[in-house]
Formats: sequence, C-alpha cells, structure tokens
Amino acid sequence: MKLSYNLIGDSSLTGGICGSFFFINKNTIVTANHILNKNGFKPNEGFKKCQFWLIIQPKTIIEVKETDLIEHPDIDTTIIRLNKDYPVTVRKLSSKDLTIGSACFTEGFVGGKMPQLDVKWGLNGLIISSCTYENTVANENGTIKSKKIMTVNANDIKIKNVNGIETSYGGVIGMSGGPLIDEESDEIIGLMSIGLPQDEQVKTSLFAISIDEILKKI
Repeated sequence: MKLSYNLIGDSSLTGGICGSFFFINKNTIVTANHILNKNGFKPNEGFKKCQFWLIIQPKTIIEVKETDLIEHPDIDTTIIRLNKDYPVTVRKLSSKDLTIGSACFTEGFVGGKMPQLDVKWGLNGLIISSCTYENTVANENGTIKSKKIMTVNANDIKIKNVNGIETSYGGVIGMSGGPLIDEESDEIIGLMSIGLPQDEQVKTSLFAISIDEILKKI
C-alpha cells in the first residue's frame, strides 16, 4: 500500500493498495516489480512525500523502504528481505511439471482501494497500527490454460523469453504480485504479472511468471 501527503500531520492523504505479494520463507517476500520498484518511490502528483507498507495481517504492518528492495525487472520480480521472521504460513514453491487443465487459484487484492486504517503521525511520517482489508480481497480460481514463453515490451514491464503461465480466468488491477497456486498440492507455481487488456481495470486474461524463473534468481 502506498500513501502520499505533503506534511507531517497533514489531513489530506491519497493512495491505496498497489498490488499483492507472498512469502517464500518467514523473512522473504516476493512481489511484481512493476508494482513495487525503486523508481516508484515518488509521491503522487501534487504531493511532496510518500510511504509504502506491507500489510501482512490486520496488526502486522511493515513499512518498506527503497533500500529494502532487490529488483529483477527482467522477470518482473521484486524481492524484499525482512529483518526478522514473521509467524505466517508459507506455501512451498512447486518443482513439478505443470499440466494444462489442472486446477489453480490466485490470491490477491483490488488495486487503488483504501482499506480501513488506524493511523497516527510520528516524527518521521505516518504510522499504521492496524488495518481492515476484507473488502479489498480479489481471489480467483480456474485452470491452467497454457504455458508460454513470454516477451513483453510495455511501459511498466519489459521481459524477454520468460517462462509464463496463462490462467483460464481473468481478474482486476491489484492482483499483480500475488501467488498462482496449484490447487491439488497447494504449492506456488507462479507470480501474477500481466493482465489484459493492458489499460483496463478488469482483466479478461491473466499471466504469471513461472516460479522456476524466480528460483533461478534466489
């Protein structure tokens, strides 16, 4: 989640959910590079300051700094290594060969929405103590429609010859960065990355970066 403002104590804030993410161990998070990257650490137009947070649980909220990011834009991936372990359930990363037609599902959020926040101002910026985000959840399910070698040259995603997975279902902006999960094994098989049509809030086609591409980097 990103919020922009002008001054400490300002009553005017803008922003909301940028996208989704998932843990690969208790202190390492993966998300899509096009939704969280160092170039994006700029306030919204008309504002002077901004902050980013990972909302993990209603009362587990971590501010993210630009220096926390390890970027792999060639596979549309950003890795965040946290400074301690968190008590979360971590799914295994799949190593099995994917089968066209097998059941899968995606867990994510609706981009642009503002969850309900308990906040206060500190000396260095906004402090979020808790969050209610149930009305922002965007989960979908279906099957693996196809496996592809993906090349994309868009404004926010530039990848070449990357292993990808197409789902049978669509979604919404904000699901990028979330996990694509094999229903039978409950293992992560991909990172949600691309939605088409490109400039529409509702996507009729979704594509994930195969988890094996991410494993090569980490």
